[in-house]
Formats: sequence, structure tokens, C-alpha cells
Amino acid sequence: MAAEMLNATEAEQTQQQTQVLSSLLEVGRQLYAHENTHEMLDTILTHARTLTRAEAGSMFLVHRDCLKFAAVQNAQIDTSTIAHDLLGETMSASMDSLAGFVALTGEIANISDTYNLPEGTPFRINRDFDTATGYKTRSILAVPLNCPDGTCVGVLQLINCVASDGRPEAFGDPSDSGVLLLASSAAVTVHNAILQEQLYQAHLGTIYRLAVVAEYRDNDTGDHIRRVSRTSELIARAMGMENELVERIKNASQMHDVGKVAVPDSILLKPGHLTTEQRAVMEKHTTIAAEILGHPEDEVLAMGRDIALNHHERWDGQGYPNGISGRDIPLSARVVAVADVFDAVISHRCYKTACSFDVALDIIAKDSGRHFDPEVTQAFFIAIDDILESYRSSEACR
Repeated sequence: MAAEMLNATEAEQTQQQTQVLSSLLEVGRQLYAHENTHEMLDTILTHARTLTRAEAGSMFLVHRDCLKFAAVQNAQIDTSTIAHDLLGETMSASMDSLAGFVALTGEIANISDTYNLPEGTPFRINRDFDTATGYKTRSILAVPLNCPDGTCVGVLQLINCVASDGRPEAFGDPSDSGVLLLASSAAVTVHNAILQEQLYQAHLGTIYRLAVVAEYRDNDTGDHIRRVSRTSELIARAMGMENELVERIKNASQMHDVGKVAVPDSILLKPGHLTTEQRAVMEKHTTIAAEILGHPEDEVLAMGRDIALNHHERWDGQGYPNGISGRDIPLSARVVAVADVFDAVISHRCYKTACSFDVALDIIAKDSGRHFDPEVTQAFFIAIDDILESYRSSEACR
């Protein structure tokens, strides 16, 4: 009888281990498939909660000497508003806080009852979340996301292990649930994502500097690029584009005038009207930009090429360099066309004085369906309050 019970226990343990390994393999597959860091962190948190029967949880990423709030889940309450307010917020990685203690020491913290901490506990439990929501945090399992070299890249915090009767109980040995294996896998994935993000930001920095080269001879150095980028972003968002596409347009728009690097100062900085020959040289900045940017596989650079080549095309086909019209013009270029003209009208240039916002808005409205895509123009006016506010803010910062 004892042998039968032992065999049953072993079979149960084997089944549990099989389920854990199967879950970890699925996590690995999903993490590999994710390109969006936020979705990846949500996936890690979801599977960690499943493995440990946690009712709720949160994640923090280590950023220099701080912890950045990165994800939150709770099966009992709606955390959408709280997540919106907290995501991206940072706090000092201090030994006083639980997450800080775990990040700095690399140790696991398994707290059975947060309301009865053992004497001498080196950290405190932050109850701001409970106070704001009425939720009761009873048990916590906090696991560091340690890379093979010992670097901690984040903290996985699991809250309220749920017993079979639905009540919160203490977490068991974390090594039994597979959550430590998940944390090790997640640490490497998060570390790689951070490196990719750093590389991407360096890449964007290079793009911006390349764009500034074209503007460097103008007194408005860099500001025109930033304003057009911000307005393009707001238009794209008002059109209901997905965040990834909005971000791409925002960054790619910075390259719209990169071809001007090849336009002589005598033309680019001429205070009066250009002759027909000089205008022909100026218009070549679109095709020169296309040559500079080539045919890149990188999505941001590829869109930058589309924008640089086509942002002077017109909806009615009367633009340059190729006289294409309507939806044959890449959408990104149609968005930047509106942003670029608006900024050009309200800006002082060597050959013109600045016009008022009202004059610029009137020009955009009248040219809808002729120069500009009507849908893009509509989105521009939907976003106009935010666009004007961004201009006023940039003026205030000067």
C-alpha cells in the first residue's frame, strides 16, 4: 500500500514537472516571437503567475540606478488606469523597498504574510497600491531576473498565491514551480531586448544627425526637423494608425530634407525668388535623398527614403519629382507633406517672413484635395490643438 502511494506521488510529481517544462517551452516560443517589449513582459508575467498560482503581479526593469515600472496584472481588479499612470515611471533602486532589495542583492524574497514581517526585515512593503485600490497584498514572491553573468536586469514580483479554496496563501518553494527557470530565460530575453533598444536608439541618433547635416546651414538648425517630426506623429495618431507605425513615421520624417546637403548655399540660402534653373536644382534634393538612402532593409530608413523622395508630390499630380498623384504617393509622404508645409508657412526663412497660425491653417484647408490628401488634412485638423500646443511649448523652451 505504501509503495502504491509512493508511486502515485511520483507520478503526480512527474506530471507536474512535465507541465512545468511544457509551459516553459511555450514561454520560450512566445518570447522569441515577440518584437514588442511591453507584450513580451506581459507574457513573462502571465506565465509566471500561472506557474505559481499568483493572483496578481508586477515587473520592474533595472535602469541605471533606478527601477522602471514595466508591467502589472491583477485578476481581481481593473489595473488599466493604474498601469497607464505607472508604466515607465521610475523609482530609486533602494534597499528600503522590496523590489530594490531584490534587484541590488540578487536574492529571492518569499514573504508569507506582508502584515507580519519578521523582525529585522531590511525592506518595507509599499502599500500605496492597496490604499488606492482596496486590494490586499498578503503574500509576495519577488524573483530577480539575473543574467548568466550575475547582472540583474529586472524584478518579477508575484502577489497572493491562490489556494484551492480561492483564498490567498503563502507561495511554496519557487524552485518547485519552475518560476526560477522562467526568470533565468526571461532575464536573457529582457537583456537582449534592452541591448536591441539601445542599438535602435543609437541608430535613430545617427539618422537625426544625418538629417541635421542638411539643415545645418540654416539658422533654424534641427528645430524644423523636430517640429515636422512631432506634427507628423500627431497626424498619424489622429488617423488611427498603430503605435508602431506612428513611431516609424515620427522617426522617418526626420530624413525628409536630407537631400538638401547637396544643394549649394547660393541656392539654399538665397534671400529672393529662385530662377527656373535654380528651382530645378533645389527640386533635385528629393532624388538626391533617395540616392543617399539607397534601398535599405531597415524599415525606418526605407520609410525615410519614401518620404524624402515623395513629400513634394501633390494629391492632384502637380508635384515633383515624378508627378504621381493620390494614393500612389506613399501614405507616410502624404502625412509629412502637410506637416512640412504647415511648418514652412509659419516659419521665417531667408526668402520669406513667418505667417500666422491662422494663415497656415487656411492654406492647409484650401489645399485639401489639391495639394494634400483629404484624409490626412482631416486628421491634421483633428489633432490641431495638440499640434499648436507642441509649437507653443517649443517656443517657450527657446
